Amino acid sequence: SPSASMSTLRPASKVFAGNCCIHFIAHDYYGNRLATCSSDKKIRVFDKGEDDQWQLSSEWSAHKSTIWQVDWAHPEFGQVLASCSDDRTVVIWSEKGEGTAGQQEVKFKFQPMATLSDFGKGVTCVRFAPSHLGLQLASASNDGKVRLHHGSATNLNVWSLGSELEPDGPGFGANVTCVSWDKSRLDAPMLVVGWSRAGEPRVSSVAIWGLSAEKKQWVVALRLEVEADKKGAVPEVRDVDWAPPMGRPHHLIAAALGSSVQVWRVGALAGWEERRGGAAER
Repeated sequence: SPSASMSTLRPASKVFAGNCCIHFIAHDYYGNRLATCSSDKKIRVFDKGEDDQWQLSSEWSAHKSTIWQVDWAHPEFGQVLASCSDDRTVVIWSEKGEGTAGQQEVKFKFQPMATLSDFGKGVTCVRFAPSHLGLQLASASNDGKVRLHHGSATNLNVWSLGSELEPDGPGFGANVTCVSWDKSRLDAPMLVVGWSRAGEPRVSSVAIWGLSAEKKQWVVALRLEVEADKKGAVPEVRDVDWAPPMGRPHHLIAAALGSSVQVWRVGALAGWEERRGGAAER
């Protein structure tokens, strides 16, 4: 059978991040640092040594409730992390050196630079924009909105709310669970957003949003058709990911829905404002 012929790999190394459930892990740009967040309200950062083993380098209490996700900014902005939590906040962290000039060893510690508290409910997802779009952060919340904050690359204490997206419209009670950026430098700023609304029947949606040059605001560029499961039910959207372009003539977008992963192939997005409402291929 195919399963019998498949080879398996044992873990090259393990890291232990406390006794609570780890909700999310994120590598930095170079793959040499690993950040985790968990139900114990802590963030832990592990560094890969010359022996390829991971060592805990930082650990701190970061929020007042469960932390759902962490994300690294591009290294051109420094060693910067964002975290989001059920406590309705997003916190920006930056690694700073501590010690005097006379000390031989300088200790590095992640310090809070800004707390973003524009959210009405828990924050489920954070994603930094590609570096060519500057220091931007997209955050999804259970209050039904995606918020885009702009930071100052020279002063990480300064952040402002730039835009709010409401994928399900006002007052419907959707949970926005996930976002992912288009990483292509050839496209206008674009995001794929996943959300679900409880009820009978459940409503789940995945759509591409773009920054309209004409309207100067974010609008829906393309809705991606979500298929029901074998029982005819539409599962909750748990995650989305926009693949790097890698020279392809099309985009690949994947979403986790229940026990399945649905993948769409989206054509070139140049001129999307003129042809809004088209369909994507599977």
